[in-house]
Amino acid sequence: MTYARFLGLFVVVPILFLAWRYRRTFTARSLAPMGLLLIVVYAATSPWDNLAVKWGLWGFDPERIWGIKLGYLPLEEYLFFGLQTLLVGLWAQARLARALAPDAQASRPAAETGERREGALTAREVAP
Repeated sequence: MTYARFLGLFVVVPILFLAWRYRRTFTARSLAPMGLLLIVVYAATSPWDNLAVKWGLWGFDPERIWGIKLGYLPLEEYLFFGLQTLLVGLWAQARLARALAPDAQASRPAAETGERREGALTAREVAP
């Protein structure tokens, strides 16, 4: 499997699913911090990965990459940095938005919130 195919199947497809599934949750304002996160990821990861490849700690099979290199890294590796960050960021933001929604507490069952409704039996009281 080529690096690009791996990215497409396991990173791009989930990103597209998250973007479609939570399209009402994501706004330009809510996604803006991810831009800063991407800058940090590229600034922190690029030098280390370039040095690791230069020193021979790991490498990339020329038959499985496009052949476009920036420094010692193939383009697909740089795409991986950004796409993986987006995938995790979109997922985390979707989960946070759902957990912090104003009506989330009201719509959650009492068993999840730890509340006990008047006259409701607990699982211990019901079990024989």
